[in-house]
Amino acid sequence: MFAPTRSVFSFLHGWLGGISAVFIILLAGSGAMLAFVGELFLVQYGDMLKATSPIAHTSAANVTTLIASASTGYTDNFQTVGVLMPHSRIEKIETAMVFVMPSGLHASEGLRMLSVDPWSAQYKGDFPLSGAFAHELIDFHHSLLLGEPGIIFICILSILLMLLAFTGLYLWWPKRGSVWGKASRLNLRGGIKQILFSLHGWFGVWSALFVIYFCLTGLALAKPNWFSPLLSPPTYAPPISAGFEKICEDNISPDDAEVAGNQAFPNKRLATFFMPNRENGPYMLTYKSDGDSNKLEGDGRIYVHASCKNLVHVERAELSKPSVNVSSMLLSLHGGYTFGKPLGGILVILTGLSLIILAGTGLVTFFTRTLRRR
Repeated sequence: MFAPTRSVFSFLHGWLGGISAVFIILLAGSGAMLAFVGELFLVQYGDMLKATSPIAHTSAANVTTLIASASTGYTDNFQTVGVLMPHSRIEKIETAMVFVMPSGLHASEGLRMLSVDPWSAQYKGDFPLSGAFAHELIDFHHSLLLGEPGIIFICILSILLMLLAFTGLYLWWPKRGSVWGKASRLNLRGGIKQILFSLHGWFGVWSALFVIYFCLTGLALAKPNWFSPLLSPPTYAPPISAGFEKICEDNISPDDAEVAGNQAFPNKRLATFFMPNRENGPYMLTYKSDGDSNKLEGDGRIYVHASCKNLVHVERAELSKPSVNVSSMLLSLHGGYTFGKPLGGILVILTGLSLIILAGTGLVTFFTRTLRRR
């Protein structure tokens, strides 16, 4: 005869939570810290990432000028990959970041970030991306620094977290009386074990929906193919129908590409600029404004052919399929940026702290009740 549902859920909740608690703390702690990703960059690199105050009605330097300044300041040979404009990917960074692949002394370090003041075009300094603590923290949160096996492990952990949230809600749900009455009451009487158990239930019920939300968006961000056809992972390439496979004799400069982008999105500002990543490949530019749904890269994107004049492909979020839009803004959704400031950051921090408290109080309960009885 099968055990009652409650006993099965209690068994699953206790053992799964107890086994995964340490990893939950690592995942939640790193996620909460990433709410301060801009501050972490500033602490490590200080004035290198701060710009002079712009004069009224002054435009930021164009991409060509920024790359030229970076070339003058960083004397080693490199291949330019792209440019992150101020306040684009990381809100707190005021300078433009020209990211390059060095081919000389620092070639083994991978991508290097060259900081340029967008208003004065002054070179501010450089650092390897792999040496930035905030970047390593992002990688740790994404894969525990273990590559693809780590990504799979984090995905499994996210699924376990959602299972823990659902089983925890079921076990907490009052058999009689008001749900609101139980949720609004935190019992801190009795011994330490009873207090921790009460804290576990209270934090669990109030954070459950946010835990499920961040687990789902994180899972979709790491493995969008698992959610097909609900999501259409962005290809970061123009469609075949756009005709970008042909080769012409024109020489389209970064300046030309930026002009084409500014004409396509006159009411938005340039967020990211990517150089062609292959021979005859296109430039890719993203544009954003304050009202965009995608708070990181913006709702506008344009591809500009590198050798065919006037061959461009423009993508606007409002004209794209919902599955494509949701996929492109998953990082904004998962990072809380979509909720705006400061609400998004507060939600990320509170959810991370709640998970740490849940894992800690759950471990105590697991060892003092479940294992002790056995």
